[in-house]
Amino acid sequence: MSCLSTAAESGRRAALAMLVSVLLCYGLATVGLTGWPVQVAFGAVVLSALLALPAVRDLRTAPLVLAVLVLVLIALGSPSDGWDPRSIWLFHAKRIYLEGTLYAQLDDYAPWSHNDYPALVPLLMACAAGLAGHWNELLPKAVAPLLLLPALLLIAPSFRWRWCGVLFAVLLLRLGRDMLINGYMDPLVAVYAVAAVATAMRHRMSGKHGGSRELVAFTLLVAVLSMLKNEGAVLAALLTAVVLGEGVLRERRLGWRILLAAVVALLPLLAWKLAVSQAGVGNDLAGSDMKAQLLARLGSEGGILPIVGRLLLDVWVLVPLLVLAVLWRPVLRVPAASAAVLAALAYAAVLFLVYLGTPHDLDWHLRTSVDRVRMPVTLLLGFAVLLALEHRAAAKMPRAR
Repeated sequence: MSCLSTAAESGRRAALAMLVSVLLCYGLATVGLTGWPVQVAFGAVVLSALLALPAVRDLRTAPLVLAVLVLVLIALGSPSDGWDPRSIWLFHAKRIYLEGTLYAQLDDYAPWSHNDYPALVPLLMACAAGLAGHWNELLPKAVAPLLLLPALLLIAPSFRWRWCGVLFAVLLLRLGRDMLINGYMDPLVAVYAVAAVATAMRHRMSGKHGGSRELVAFTLLVAVLSMLKNEGAVLAALLTAVVLGEGVLRERRLGWRILLAAVVALLPLLAWKLAVSQAGVGNDLAGSDMKAQLLARLGSEGGILPIVGRLLLDVWVLVPLLVLAVLWRPVLRVPAASAAVLAALAYAAVLFLVYLGTPHDLDWHLRTSVDRVRMPVTLLLGFAVLLALEHRAAAKMPRAR
């Protein structure tokens, strides 16, 4: 058991080192150091990932580490054919690589590429191309699955039973499918959301020393989550509110340290949004009359039902909800499970409102995006199901390991 504990701790340290290196890379780029200092910081990201290899000795962590390794190798095998990766993330990365600045997209060239989106991952993709000495779409695309690793390593300690790591890896692979290897950000947003909930709740349940480490992990995760894409910032705020609210209801106290950590973590995003605002770069949703669209669809027969049908009436949403309804007692007894369920439902409500107010054709918007943007909902629900099943099994077999 001590061997497994050591392996789990090495995985935790590797995850924190990766997150710190990612944010250091971004911080250097924000002040114009996009040459060798950023490349060195990106090299630290890769080396930190290699430090996670001993974590395969922990049976909770092994399937997650191996899944990331396989995904990275597959991602290196072919260029992406997805619209979002090629037209947003890889496109922004190529501009950063060629122009040598983090803020390349803020000239608002090709506005269809969502130039207001954060440039954290495009920067890392540009650094990956720099390792090869020329622009290509293979090394940069592999950055996306690689970034799954720190979040997965910080999710694993929430599981006590080894089969939970296997099931969570299978769930992620099934939900993410080709998005995991094509350079999409949505799987990253989902996994980082689960990791943020897991670390925040472990902070609340840990002692002073363990709680401080989990608080640092939560801060780093929220900082990266908010910089993945605009949806990540919304999720970061929702998750923080849910964790604080769940703590008030359960323990009758507000988690001031969690709140302060979230505020600090969102500072890089605030700086980016200020730069976006100063550059006059707009957003398709923010620049539209969402209120008028929302009211119009609420008043029409064809507005609400398609959204509910495509967003919520899906087997990967309904089945976890049914299982959680059956296991409602374990869910209530496991704070991380109840927080994950609340976060999933809150984010589903936000997505519902976004689709109601979208300026695009509703059928097209749902058809082209709902499977991607729903991933945080389904993965949070799956995480809650695993914790509830684990609690129920532990209650029946208290001495089993």
